[in-house]
Amino acid sequence: MDIQPKFDADMTVRSFAYTAKQLATTHASLAPSVLHDRILAEAEKHRSALRLVQRDAFEMAQQGLRKQALTKAEFNQVCEAAVQAVSQAQQALTRIAAQYAPQKLAA
Repeated sequence: MDIQPKFDADMTVRSFAYTAKQLATTHASLAPSVLHDRILAEAEKHRSALRLVQRDAFEMAQQGLRKQALTKAEFNQVCEAAVQAVSQAQQALTRIAAQYAPQKLAA
């Protein structure tokens, strides 16, 4: 069974990094706090996507367990890997959003 939450989470982080950079360059005339609010809104959208990645990984693992394509131990490994990948991706989103904080943009 091919479940790759790490790849999906990495792609979501890359998408957010690109989106944040685009917002910062195309909306440079906005006040730093307004720009940061927009970036935080985008971060929340991407966090939502990460929750979907995790949910999909869990559902696929459950399906594999029901079809006996996965053992209970493999199921637990897949779920733990999904949780870990999403957690790391959410931390990366936070770090990226912090780069565009008003204090950092003003410097």
